[in-house]
Amino acid sequence: MRKSFKTFSLIIISLFLYFSIFAQGIPESIKTELTDYEKQIEKYRSENNIQQELSLLNKAAFLCWNNQLYDRSIKHFKRVLELNEQSGNQNGVLLSTNYIGMIYDESEDYNSAMVYFNKALDISRKLNDRKNITSSLINISQTYQLLTNFEESNKFALEGAGLAKEANDLKLVRSFYSILANNYQNLGNSKKSIEYFDLFASIDKFLKKEEIKDIKEQSKTEINKAQQEKKQTQDELVIQTDKLKDTEDSLAKVEELTQEQKMQIELQESQIREQTAQLKFERLVRKILFFGFVTIFIIAGILILLYRKITAQKNKIVEQRDVLDLQNKKINSSIHYAQNIQRAILPVKNQIKNLFDSFIIYKPKDIVSGDFYWFTKLKDKAFLAAVDCTGHGVPGAFMSMIGNSSLNEIVLEKQVTEPSKILSLLNERIIESLRQDETENNDGMDVCFISIDLKSNEIAFSGAKRPLFIYNKKTAILDEIKGDRISIGGAKNYKKGEAFNNHIIKAESGDILYLSSDGLTDQNNSDRKRFGTSKLKEIIIENISEPMESQKEAIEKELNEFQKDEEQRDDITLIGIKIN
Repeated sequence: MRKSFKTFSLIIISLFLYFSIFAQGIPESIKTELTDYEKQIEKYRSENNIQQELSLLNKAAFLCWNNQLYDRSIKHFKRVLELNEQSGNQNGVLLSTNYIGMIYDESEDYNSAMVYFNKALDISRKLNDRKNITSSLINISQTYQLLTNFEESNKFALEGAGLAKEANDLKLVRSFYSILANNYQNLGNSKKSIEYFDLFASIDKFLKKEEIKDIKEQSKTEINKAQQEKKQTQDELVIQTDKLKDTEDSLAKVEELTQEQKMQIELQESQIREQTAQLKFERLVRKILFFGFVTIFIIAGILILLYRKITAQKNKIVEQRDVLDLQNKKINSSIHYAQNIQRAILPVKNQIKNLFDSFIIYKPKDIVSGDFYWFTKLKDKAFLAAVDCTGHGVPGAFMSMIGNSSLNEIVLEKQVTEPSKILSLLNERIIESLRQDETENNDGMDVCFISIDLKSNEIAFSGAKRPLFIYNKKTAILDEIKGDRISIGGAKNYKKGEAFNNHIIKAESGDILYLSSDGLTDQNNSDRKRFGTSKLKEIIIENISEPMESQKEAIEKELNEFQKDEEQRDDITLIGIKIN
């Protein structure tokens, strides 16, 4: 009876977990994986198997975290924290406490984050773990900064800077000086802000020189290693070639002897067969002679008729093939010509590079693309957009031509410069051009659009279902500003009175902006797993101090390794520009 009740309870819990996950709109593969983890967690909890429960709790927590299921991730990590506290595993307590604080911080619940960061600091102090003490001090000082409590942020940042200097960890010292410079600027103490910024800049310059030196040394070592391996391979190849020649000579001798024996046996068998055949031939020759000639004439006639029929069919097939080849060449020629036209309307990359340090990743799925990017400069303002049209290939390319032409008309001819108004006019223009009020056509486009004041570095952003990513150099944080939940085009989807919003950002030198379509983050691998926004952010942060062209190479390398032989799913566009 007790066993049946336990089984029934597990089934009820599993169903509850499945439907609660299903309602959150995450991919099927993630739902299945998470449901499986949580079923096993309940099983091991009921069996009091703490080690297995801890292992699966960590896996489920990280899976939820990666897919922005913050509440569920925190729930699992809190259970991990509880089990580690019960077992007295202080390192486990420290790790899970930090993870909970980081998730609260990522979900912008800074007060809750502060509770766990302070707890992590207390544990690190008890363990006298200087590395984790400085990590906790960074977390606390950055969170106080987000809470605009700059005095408290300075208190912890100064303590952290002292510990980092004692440990001679220049990277940590650089991070604390960056926090202090930003805090004093916000407190209005320009002298202190400049003092810490100068310290930050000098350390940053030294570290970059050291990194370049290490890269050169590593490259030199790799080249020497490659040359040694090449010589070793050449020596081994010479040895293998000599062995192969000896083997071939031996085989040739054996084959020669075997062939001679076979010929002797075949000669004897041939003589026997010849005698037997001679006897049979003499008995049958008279009967076969007459019927043979008749049969030959009949077969010859049939072969002639078949030859003529096959020749006629072959000529017809060749003719049809030539027609299809010609049609295919014409179609491909037209599409390639359309590709040339589409490339011609894209901004010349040097136009953007003349104003900003930048990179562009532009990978059409087919010959022509449904993605396009648009750039222009008007007086003291620069305008940049990444546009994802409905569909890809030829249909998407037609939409991109309409979108490009409409943006030129709105900005260059009508002199409209406010991004939200530009998107509203673009929406009206698409509905009007495709006569969507009168037809069933519902095509449109998603847009990330920005304007940059080249004098003040003030950025205005408006998005149609596309976000803007901006890296703040001072805070070392990559923020995501979401666009409006309105698409461009599609009269049936447009509600009267809906309008696009403007987001004003005061950027500073060194800040980096990223505009994109959804092609990169939606790309799947052979396991049907999406590349995802979180992975893109991780790559950007890991390479944020690199030159823009190196950032591009790192993103393309990660995408290629993730995608491997899987077919490209959609057009891909990603633009990065650094504010001067």
